Amino acid sequence: MSREEHWDVASYALGVLDEADTERFEEHLATCWVCAGELESFLPVVDALGAVNGNDLAVTEQVDRDGRLLGRMLTAVGDDRRRARRQRVLSLAAGVVLIALVGALALFAGANWVAEPQVAAGPPPSSSAPKPDVGPGERHSATDAKSGVHAEVAVDTKPFGTRISFALSNLDGPATCRLVALTKDGAAEVLSSWQVPPGGYGTPARPDALTLQAATASPLKDLQAVEVQVLQPDGATSPLVTVPV
Repeated sequence: MSREEHWDVASYALGVLDEADTERFEEHLATCWVCAGELESFLPVVDALGAVNGNDLAVTEQVDRDGRLLGRMLTAVGDDRRRARRQRVLSLAAGVVLIALVGALALFAGANWVAEPQVAAGPPPSSSAPKPDVGPGERHSATDAKSGVHAEVAVDTKPFGTRISFALSNLDGPATCRLVALTKDGAAEVLSSWQVPPGGYGTPARPDALTLQAATASPLKDLQAVEVQVLQPDGATSPLVTVPV
């Protein structure tokens, strides 16, 4: 920006520019943040000059014979003119901020539109939800055709046996459930049990899946499957989902 445009900031703030120069400066102001910042810094000076008593100042200052320069300045910084100018400047500043915000939103939207075609096609919407993080280990999953319960399981060999981490979704409540390890020799070992609240887990009422962890002394090579069972009020059990490992 030129030095002349810096001088125009002060002249505009004091209201001493003619109509043509005022229009030219306001067009420049709409796109120049530097001038907008300088103009804001001049506002306290304009306010202070607006409170000056013109008659007292005329007595103490040396001016030319007809007092045109001093009179022009005092008129420009009078209370009525000052209030009108300040309102106009604030309106212009608000317009500059609005233009900047619109431009930023346009750039953000444009970046998204450009990037969108590069995204690879994902799975169908029904399976687009991210899988729960069940921890390290071999991953297995299954969905029971009858109950609709879905299980994500990770099995990991440990010195004490096998660690089993699992996440359950589409699990309705209220209910009492348990996790059972099924071995290749036909044995069944109950590893843990829990209560399912009325809202369930991984349901519209409670979208988050239930994530738990259990362990068994059986080595991973001896396991055939892990099974989630529901306990009936009479003590009987029935499977909700079975995940082969």
